[in-house]
Amino acid sequence: MNNRTTPYPDREIINRWAIAEIGPGISGILSAKGLMRPDADRCIGFFYVDHEDGITYRIHSLCRLEPGKPPEIVVNFENHGEGLILHSDEVGAYTLLSNDEANRLSLLEEQRWLIYYEPEVLQAVRKRGDLDRFRAPGCFDDVSVILVSKDRETIPEGVWVRLEGQSDDGASLRGTLLNEPYSDFGVHEGEMVTVRFAEGEEGRFLVAEMGS
Repeated sequence: MNNRTTPYPDREIINRWAIAEIGPGISGILSAKGLMRPDADRCIGFFYVDHEDGITYRIHSLCRLEPGKPPEIVVNFENHGEGLILHSDEVGAYTLLSNDEANRLSLLEEQRWLIYYEPEVLQAVRKRGDLDRFRAPGCFDDVSVILVSKDRETIPEGVWVRLEGQSDDGASLRGTLLNEPYSDFGVHEGEMVTVRFAEGEEGRFLVAEMGS
Protein backbone atom coordinates (compact mmCIF):
# COMPACT_ATOMS: atom_id res chain seq x y z
CA MET A 1 0.00 0.00 0.00
CA ASN A 2 0.98 3.61 -0.49
CA ASN A 3 1.60 4.81 3.07
CA ARG A 4 1.40 8.44 2.11
CA THR A 5 0.54 10.92 4.87
CA THR A 6 -0.01 14.10 2.85
CA PRO A 7 -3.52 14.85 1.53
CA TYR A 8 -4.44 13.46 -1.86
CA PRO A 9 -5.80 15.76 -4.59
CA ASP A 10 -9.53 15.28 -5.20
CA ARG A 11 -9.00 13.82 -8.66
CA GLU A 12 -6.58 11.23 -7.28
CA ILE A 13 -9.06 9.74 -4.82
CA ILE A 14 -12.28 9.56 -6.84
CA ASN A 15 -13.25 6.04 -7.91
CA ARG A 16 -10.50 4.60 -5.70
CA TRP A 17 -10.50 2.08 -2.87
CA ALA A 18 -8.90 3.07 0.43
CA ILE A 19 -8.21 1.64 3.88
CA ALA A 20 -9.17 4.12 6.58
CA GLU A 21 -8.61 4.27 10.30
CA ILE A 22 -11.82 4.05 12.32
CA GLY A 23 -11.81 7.64 13.49
CA PRO A 24 -14.69 9.70 14.93
CA GLY A 25 -16.61 10.10 11.64
CA ILE A 26 -16.53 6.43 10.68
CA SER A 27 -17.00 5.26 14.26
CA GLY A 28 -20.10 7.41 14.60
CA ILE A 29 -21.76 5.86 11.54
CA LEU A 30 -20.88 2.30 12.50
CA SER A 31 -21.89 2.73 16.14
CA ALA A 32 -25.24 4.24 15.21
CA LYS A 33 -26.07 1.12 13.19
CA GLY A 34 -24.60 -1.33 15.71
CA LEU A 35 -21.88 -2.46 13.29
CA MET A 36 -18.70 -1.88 15.30
CA ARG A 37 -16.48 -4.94 15.71
CA PRO A 38 -13.81 -5.22 18.45
CA ASP A 39 -11.66 -7.41 16.18
CA ALA A 40 -11.43 -4.74 13.45
CA ASP A 41 -9.15 -1.69 13.48
CA ARG A 42 -9.68 -0.40 9.92
CA CYS A 43 -12.37 -0.19 7.30
CA ILE A 44 -12.21 -0.54 3.53
CA GLY A 45 -14.28 1.82 1.42
CA PHE A 46 -14.66 3.44 -1.97
CA PHE A 47 -14.40 7.13 -2.85
CA TYR A 48 -16.84 8.36 -5.49
CA VAL A 49 -18.58 11.58 -6.51
CA ASP A 50 -22.08 12.16 -5.23
CA HIS A 51 -23.64 14.89 -7.37
CA GLU A 52 -25.34 16.59 -4.41
CA ASP A 53 -23.01 15.80 -1.51
CA GLY A 54 -19.61 15.86 -3.21
CA ILE A 55 -16.79 13.33 -2.83
CA THR A 56 -18.12 10.55 -0.64
CA TYR A 57 -16.61 7.51 1.08
CA ARG A 58 -18.74 4.36 1.10
CA ILE A 59 -17.73 1.79 3.74
CA HIS A 60 -17.82 -1.73 2.31
CA SER A 61 -16.06 -3.83 4.95
CA LEU A 62 -14.17 -3.92 8.22
CA CYS A 63 -10.68 -5.36 8.41
CA ARG A 64 -7.71 -5.99 10.63
CA LEU A 65 -4.27 -4.72 9.60
CA GLU A 66 -0.99 -6.18 10.83
CA PRO A 67 2.46 -4.88 9.84
CA GLY A 68 3.83 -6.54 6.73
CA LYS A 69 0.63 -8.43 5.98
CA PRO A 70 -2.29 -7.75 3.65
CA PRO A 71 -5.53 -6.59 5.28
CA GLU A 72 -7.65 -9.37 6.73
CA ILE A 73 -11.36 -8.85 6.07
CA VAL A 74 -13.45 -9.23 9.24
CA VAL A 75 -16.88 -8.54 7.73
CA ASN A 76 -18.30 -7.45 4.38
CA PHE A 77 -21.44 -5.32 4.66
CA GLU A 78 -24.62 -6.13 2.76
CA ASN A 79 -25.52 -4.25 -0.44
CA HIS A 80 -21.91 -3.07 -0.85
CA GLY A 81 -22.18 -0.75 2.16
CA GLU A 82 -25.30 1.10 1.01
CA GLY A 83 -26.12 3.72 3.64
CA LEU A 84 -22.67 3.59 5.25
CA ILE A 85 -21.42 6.80 3.65
CA LEU A 86 -19.73 10.01 4.78
CA HIS A 87 -18.13 13.00 3.11
CA SER A 88 -14.43 12.72 2.29
CA ASP A 89 -13.60 15.50 4.79
CA GLU A 90 -14.94 13.31 7.61
CA VAL A 91 -12.93 10.19 6.80
CA GLY A 92 -9.73 11.07 8.65
CA ALA A 93 -6.50 9.16 7.96
CA TYR A 94 -6.58 6.74 5.04
CA THR A 95 -4.35 5.01 2.48
CA LEU A 96 -5.30 4.46 -1.14
CA LEU A 97 -5.13 0.96 -2.57
CA SER A 98 -3.71 0.23 -6.00
CA ASN A 99 -5.89 -1.68 -8.45
CA ASP A 100 -3.71 -4.75 -7.90
CA GLU A 101 -4.20 -4.55 -4.13
CA ALA A 102 -7.93 -4.05 -4.56
CA ASN A 103 -8.11 -6.98 -6.95
CA ARG A 104 -6.29 -9.28 -4.51
CA LEU A 105 -8.94 -8.38 -1.94
CA SER A 106 -11.70 -9.13 -4.50
CA LEU A 107 -12.87 -5.52 -4.30
CA LEU A 108 -13.08 -4.60 -7.97
CA GLU A 109 -16.20 -6.72 -8.39
CA GLU A 110 -17.74 -4.68 -5.58
CA GLN A 111 -17.74 -1.60 -7.84
CA ARG A 112 -20.59 -2.91 -9.97
CA TRP A 113 -23.10 -0.85 -7.96
CA LEU A 114 -21.45 2.28 -9.37
CA ILE A 115 -22.63 1.41 -12.90
CA TYR A 116 -26.20 2.04 -11.79
CA TYR A 117 -25.35 5.04 -9.62
CA GLU A 118 -23.06 7.32 -11.64
CA PRO A 119 -24.95 9.55 -14.12
CA GLU A 120 -23.61 8.88 -17.61
CA VAL A 121 -24.18 12.49 -18.67
CA LEU A 122 -21.66 13.66 -16.05
CA GLN A 123 -18.86 11.22 -16.82
CA ALA A 124 -17.41 13.35 -19.64
CA VAL A 125 -17.54 16.48 -17.47
CA ARG A 126 -15.79 14.74 -14.57
CA LYS A 127 -12.97 13.58 -16.83
CA ARG A 128 -12.10 17.13 -17.90
CA GLY A 129 -8.84 18.17 -16.28
CA ASP A 130 -9.18 21.73 -17.60
CA LEU A 131 -11.99 22.28 -15.09
CA ASP A 132 -10.05 21.09 -12.05
CA ARG A 133 -8.71 24.49 -10.98
CA PHE A 134 -12.28 25.80 -10.80
CA ARG A 135 -13.79 22.88 -8.86
CA ALA A 136 -14.84 23.34 -5.22
CA PRO A 137 -12.66 21.28 -2.85
CA GLY A 138 -14.54 18.10 -1.97
CA CYS A 139 -17.43 18.95 -4.33
CA PHE A 140 -16.21 17.76 -7.70
CA ASP A 141 -19.23 18.80 -9.78
CA ASP A 142 -19.32 22.38 -8.44
CA VAL A 143 -17.23 25.06 -10.19
CA SER A 144 -16.57 28.75 -9.64
CA VAL A 145 -18.03 30.93 -12.40
CA ILE A 146 -18.06 34.65 -13.16
CA LEU A 147 -21.48 36.07 -14.00
CA VAL A 148 -21.29 38.90 -16.52
CA SER A 149 -24.02 40.97 -18.17
CA LYS A 150 -24.08 41.35 -21.92
CA ASP A 151 -24.65 45.08 -21.58
CA ARG A 152 -21.57 45.32 -19.29
CA GLU A 153 -23.43 47.72 -16.99
CA THR A 154 -23.50 45.33 -14.03
CA ILE A 155 -20.29 44.55 -12.15
CA PRO A 156 -19.26 40.89 -12.77
CA GLU A 157 -19.88 38.59 -9.82
CA GLY A 158 -18.43 35.27 -8.69
CA VAL A 159 -20.88 32.41 -8.10
CA TRP A 160 -20.93 28.63 -7.78
CA VAL A 161 -22.50 26.41 -10.43
CA ARG A 162 -23.21 22.66 -10.18
CA LEU A 163 -22.43 21.21 -13.60
CA GLU A 164 -25.11 19.04 -15.17
CA GLY A 165 -23.59 18.32 -18.60
CA GLN A 166 -21.88 19.79 -21.64
CA SER A 167 -22.50 20.42 -25.32
CA ASP A 168 -21.61 17.74 -27.87
CA ASP A 169 -18.39 19.57 -28.79
CA GLY A 170 -17.52 20.40 -25.16
CA ALA A 171 -17.33 24.13 -25.93
CA SER A 172 -20.03 25.00 -23.39
CA LEU A 173 -21.36 23.50 -20.18
CA ARG A 174 -24.68 23.76 -18.41
CA GLY A 175 -25.31 23.80 -14.72
CA THR A 176 -27.46 24.92 -11.80
CA LEU A 177 -26.73 28.22 -10.06
CA LEU A 178 -26.08 27.39 -6.39
CA ASN A 179 -26.27 30.84 -4.82
CA GLU A 180 -28.38 33.96 -5.35
CA PRO A 181 -26.42 36.76 -7.08
CA TYR A 182 -26.24 40.09 -5.22
CA SER A 183 -26.91 42.03 -8.42
CA ASP A 184 -29.74 41.57 -10.90
CA PHE A 185 -28.39 39.43 -13.75
CA GLY A 186 -31.80 38.07 -14.66
CA VAL A 187 -30.98 34.66 -13.21
CA HIS A 188 -31.61 33.25 -9.75
CA GLU A 189 -30.46 30.46 -7.45
CA GLY A 190 -31.64 27.08 -8.71
CA GLU A 191 -31.90 28.12 -12.36
CA MET A 192 -29.85 26.72 -15.24
CA VAL A 193 -27.03 28.73 -16.80
CA THR A 194 -24.71 28.10 -19.74
CA VAL A 195 -20.99 28.29 -18.95
CA ARG A 196 -18.00 28.67 -21.24
CA PHE A 197 -14.32 29.52 -21.04
CA ALA A 198 -13.19 33.11 -21.57
CA GLU A 199 -9.77 34.73 -21.69
CA GLY A 200 -8.69 37.56 -19.40
CA GLU A 201 -5.53 39.32 -18.27
CA GLU A 202 -4.97 36.61 -15.63
CA GLY A 203 -5.68 33.71 -17.96
CA ARG A 204 -8.70 31.53 -18.61
CA PHE A 205 -11.78 31.58 -16.43
CA LEU A 206 -15.33 30.24 -16.56
CA VAL A 207 -18.04 32.74 -17.41
CA ALA A 208 -21.82 32.76 -17.73
CA GLU A 209 -23.00 35.69 -19.81
CA MET A 210 -26.49 36.82 -18.89
CA GLY A 211 -29.02 39.13 -20.49
CA SER A 212 -30.61 39.49 -23.90
